[in-house]
Amino acid sequence: MAESELLLEVRNLKTHFFAEEGIVRAVDGVDFTVARGKTLGVLGESGCGKSVTGFSILRLVQPPGRIVAGEILYHGLHGADNRALDLARCSPTSSQMQSIRGGEIAMIFQEARTSLDPVYTVGSQLIEAIKYHQSLRQEQAKAWGVEMLRRVGLPDPEATFNKYPHQLSGGMCQRVMIAIALSCQPKLLIADEPTTALDVTTEAQVLRLIKDLQEELGMSMIFITHNLGVVAEMADEIVVMYLGKVVEQTDVKALFEDARHPYTQALLRSVPQIGKKSGERLQTVPGSVPHPQNIPAGCPFHPRCPSRMPGLCDRKEPALLPLSGNRLVRCFLYDEDALKGANVHVANT
Repeated sequence: MAESELLLEVRNLKTHFFAEEGIVRAVDGVDFTVARGKTLGVLGESGCGKSVTGFSILRLVQPPGRIVAGEILYHGLHGADNRALDLARCSPTSSQMQSIRGGEIAMIFQEARTSLDPVYTVGSQLIEAIKYHQSLRQEQAKAWGVEMLRRVGLPDPEATFNKYPHQLSGGMCQRVMIAIALSCQPKLLIADEPTTALDVTTEAQVLRLIKDLQEELGMSMIFITHNLGVVAEMADEIVVMYLGKVVEQTDVKALFEDARHPYTQALLRSVPQIGKKSGERLQTVPGSVPHPQNIPAGCPFHPRCPSRMPGLCDRKEPALLPLSGNRLVRCFLYDEDALKGANVHVANT
């Protein structure tokens, strides 16, 4: 990717939580890039570090968690030297980080109803976000807030502006959250499971709304989800995470047509298929995601992997390997050097 196309680079990011019981390596060496105007899908089961990655980018990780290594290079600022800003080195409470958070990079959180302050009206929460990042008078901020509510498709935005979150449905609260996140027209939107707890019809409406606003504003997006159907619709490129690490990265078409990592393949097999016989059982990913304090030795996925190789997968951790077609995969099946002398066939790369 040309440097002019880059908006965000995450390099070897490690975010750990230092609890009394031990260190939780929630994010443990994550690498990815986000291109201008494109959407990166971050996919994986609960507990794989997806949300913590998003919080790390915005420096919202609370103690006992902290970033212990890596870089978060943001290329959206236009300074005199045009250098990227390493957000990992910015203090979470610094004026620079506070201006970026919400102004340059915004986030839609899970469970919109609990993310909105119940004691303030929708309008006051919108105005607070707008006035913090833009030099607008009260009347101007209110007019822009009402306009944002209109843009996200809320009926009677003037009335909604004066309502409290408990007076709105779940879908309406989600639209309010989107309005707040986009009110300052950020260059990058982090959407963390933005349709959680919504019914299917409302989910489709919210996804369409986010996509339309992305095209209108020309912004980039990191879309965090465990839903394969949603990520297929929203993303240009996909990062698959497992226990704090990227295990596969490729474009969305290649992932669904030819997934390479056994974990990705297992996720795809678990999706209900049209044409299945009545009564036929759905396939599942065997086992469950271990607690980050009890990560298995070797490849973290090997206890659940149907392709595991005893003596290799349970002893060594695979590297993230480049394959053809701009694909990255973390698996010994594609590591010719690691397989030398082993009685297995090297996978076709």
